[in-house]
Amino acid sequence: MRTTLVLATALMLSSLPAIAAGAGANSAVLSAKGTHVAQADTVAHGFISLEASQLQGAEAIVVEGSAPPNSPITMTLLAVVSTDVPTIVVSRQDVITDVNGRFRAIIPVAPAYERGTILKVVATSLPGVSPASAQLVMNAPNAGVSVPLEQTQTPPPAR
Repeated sequence: MRTTLVLATALMLSSLPAIAAGAGANSAVLSAKGTHVAQADTVAHGFISLEASQLQGAEAIVVEGSAPPNSPITMTLLAVVSTDVPTIVVSRQDVITDVNGRFRAIIPVAPAYERGTILKVVATSLPGVSPASAQLVMNAPNAGVSVPLEQTQTPPPAR
């Protein structure tokens, strides 16, 4: 979340409500002495929708979705590797939706993950915006590709 600070002089203190309203999202107004005088917090309304899929040819996932326009989105990638191991926070990534409310991100996955790991993406935003999540099971990065070295060969006949 970004914060914009506006320094106000003693002459401008009479117009604080106008400055606080026009300074932008999450803005704070300070007096000339640095005392916090007013703050306007942004509250958006709406919800996040998203889809996650494995990126072909890479150890990464693609997340696409929508949310309120020009909103910050924090995507947290979680991994479930075993019933005996707690859920692992793999990464967090911040994006901002465009003017139409769309966003897209490519989230790398740790290269040492096990095939079959359950990955969950949780997307959150400003207060008032409902979060969303998506879950997928990771497979080999080049699933469906036939590689000669990986094909099983019949052993030579015994003598």
